[in-house]
Amino acid sequence: MLKLSKLHAPSIRLSGGSADPFSTNLAEWIRPVKQDQEYDLCLMGVPLSKSSISFSGAHLHPQQFRKCWTSFTTYNWEQDIDLKPLRIADLGDIEMHITDIAQCHQNIYEANLSVQRAYPEAVSIAVGGDHSITAPLVKAIVEATGARIGIIQFDAHLDVRDLSYGGASNGTPMRNLIESNTIRGEDIVTIGLRNFANSRQYRDYAEQHGMNLVSQREVQQAGIETIIAQAMAILDQKCDQIYVTFDIDVLDQSVVPGVPAIGPQGLLPVELFESAYILGKWEKVQAIDFVCVDPSVDFRDASTRVSLHIFLHFLSGFYRRKM
Repeated sequence: MLKLSKLHAPSIRLSGGSADPFSTNLAEWIRPVKQDQEYDLCLMGVPLSKSSISFSGAHLHPQQFRKCWTSFTTYNWEQDIDLKPLRIADLGDIEMHITDIAQCHQNIYEANLSVQRAYPEAVSIAVGGDHSITAPLVKAIVEATGARIGIIQFDAHLDVRDLSYGGASNGTPMRNLIESNTIRGEDIVTIGLRNFANSRQYRDYAEQHGMNLVSQREVQQAGIETIIAQAMAILDQKCDQIYVTFDIDVLDQSVVPGVPAIGPQGLLPVELFESAYILGKWEKVQAIDFVCVDPSVDFRDASTRVSLHIFLHFLSGFYRRKM
């Protein structure tokens, strides 16, 4: 195995000891990476929230995400599948500089570049962190593969803020990728855009660059399965790989109290669960992230548990792809 860069063991490791031979929880199944083993999926934490334009404790999300592993099993009731045959590794957390955001983004880029080279066949899973992490993660994939990457973004926001006002932040990842010539605007589909969360000027920017924009109301009218099918059709013929990013603030504030940009008129968890399952089955999806959950303002880990279930539904779809 090639050496991984800028990754270290997370601040918490769950024992994973089996208490019941007839039931496997996630902590027993998702174990630290081992040398010279092949994996289907590689998970890493990206604990960065200094780059959030509003106060955020999203750097705490990877740790809380792992803590919740003891609360859920590997068995999907509706699909009647057990995820245990999938080979998944926890690579740990990417190192963060205490003050330097640009260095943090460089560390994310270097870490994911090393992951892409060490595990080129594995799907990479990043648990953020704020949404700024998506740009360096995608840049690393393009550098490692040379592929034309399409992005399916679930988000209440366009994330095309002008980088000249404060630099790279959680409000800039799509613009960052477009203006660095990493991604073409036409290769981005953003789903779940919400009223009173964006500006006319940034809508103009997105439309001028060919971004495919779907509002929350359009999802409600057409149904999430139709919207996902349309997104896949837009990107399938022209893109080599697909990167999926779930900004948890796309959901309604009633179900995710622990997100920095909380707001009403959002999508529902079942819509994201179904989306994740469908996209997990699609062979072109090679990377995914979950961002903008702040455990410090959450209630009984409600928002972290939702992000974890999106992850598990994606893995359920991936199981169908592999098995």
